[in-house]
Amino acid sequence: MKKNFLKKVICTLLIAFVTLTSTSFITKAATNVGSYNAGIGIKNWPVQVNAPYVDMVGWVTKNGYYMGNDGGGAANLKKLSDETSIKYFNLAFIQSTGSVTNGKINWGWGGYSVLSEGKNDSQYNGIKQSLKDLRAIGGDAAISFGGAGGTAFWQTSQDVNVLYNTYLDIVNGDALTRIELDVEGGAQNKQSNIANAKAVKMLQDTTGVEVTLTVPVLPSGLTQTQIDLLDAYLSNNVTLKYINIMAVCYGSGTLLPGENYGAASIRAIDSTKNQIKEAYQKFANTTLSDSEAYSKIGATVSVGYESSSDPIFTPAWSQLVVDHAKSKNIGMTSYWSLNRDSQIESNQGITSQYEHSKIFSKFGSPAIPSDNTAPVISGVTDKQINIGATFSPLAGVTASDKEDGDLTNKIIVTGLVDTSKAGIYNVNYTVSDSKGLSTTVSSKITVIDSSIQTYSPNKVYVAGDIVLYNGVMYKAKWWTQGETPGATQWGPWEKIN
Repeated sequence: MKKNFLKKVICTLLIAFVTLTSTSFITKAATNVGSYNAGIGIKNWPVQVNAPYVDMVGWVTKNGYYMGNDGGGAANLKKLSDETSIKYFNLAFIQSTGSVTNGKINWGWGGYSVLSEGKNDSQYNGIKQSLKDLRAIGGDAAISFGGAGGTAFWQTSQDVNVLYNTYLDIVNGDALTRIELDVEGGAQNKQSNIANAKAVKMLQDTTGVEVTLTVPVLPSGLTQTQIDLLDAYLSNNVTLKYINIMAVCYGSGTLLPGENYGAASIRAIDSTKNQIKEAYQKFANTTLSDSEAYSKIGATVSVGYESSSDPIFTPAWSQLVVDHAKSKNIGMTSYWSLNRDSQIESNQGITSQYEHSKIFSKFGSPAIPSDNTAPVISGVTDKQINIGATFSPLAGVTASDKEDGDLTNKIIVTGLVDTSKAGIYNVNYTVSDSKGLSTTVSSKITVIDSSIQTYSPNKVYVAGDIVLYNGVMYKAKWWTQGETPGATQWGPWEKIN
């Protein structure tokens, strides 16, 4: 099913990113797979990084650039990475669906409840697989919460425990080492953000996940509203790493005579640097030098065409921003969006594929090397077996480590497979080396009842009929013919385990 494009982050002037760091979790997050089966987050992101936004809610139809086989789907991050050499991304946006259940906020990508864990939606599954494929080639992504449209978590609830538990589920589920809080518009209420900051601090203490805070800013710097937001997070002991400004939708009234959007973005970087120093001194009792303040800054532009009120942001302006970012040794560059620049989303301001990515990809530094590498598990694959068949979880599975050699006999398997009962079972394989680094990989074992008929598009099915399609069992909810199981969320078939 095609989802509507999520309302973009754009047209809130500039955006500031603030990242929180804790070494203790980085190792943990980088060596443990999450329950959502989206791969493993990277232990060490580069000190300086280019991480463009990718709208994961946008329905991509360009051949080769989407996940799945439905004629469209979530953006293929591995494909984008392979073609640009960009390894790190900000994925937009997870939002509240407007209610709280069992002490946690109900959520979905773009605010769509179907795009969340447990709904078996093809686009949502594609988002997770896209992240997993990116991580498999050495890349990673931060997930962004909030955005210009929709409802942010901290707007739905100011209960610190509710916020904390919601974030914790997603961070652990996707094995994230970095998230982003995109605080715009009505989501900038200081009191709501104080509650959110307290939850984020708990999340940081528990998991160590790096957190990016996004707030609007003018070319002349942050307004009092954004200063209040920095107060909310700094005063609640959230450790800030980056402050990135998104150079978007300034409006002619904010520009100096003869100034273009590229030059205005440079002015915004320098203005924000001074305010960072003041905020740290006032709210965190910390003195920063100019170079330290610059190192906490990133710059995000809105490439191509944004609106009739704004000029097309050209590659020449992107070059100005990147050159200044290099000269000041800022922490991060970004742009909205890679969807535009890759031309998987139509935009009249983009004349050739990756015209901005070629410029921004030159910014950044290598990831910090680890003293010790985690072991590698090989041979773990998803399998399909019949009821009554023999299943040996360690058959063909090996583990090795660069420092310790063969660790196959140290693999620990968790998760039971009942070969007497049809269903889908998760099996986890974990191995640790002599330095304590662990690796976990997962597989899905599908036990099939061979007596169940295979789905045929020419046959009539009535409510209660059970069929097998692509190794998955489905039950008809009503009379149907020719409607493929799993093709739509609201179709005549429901998946059964």
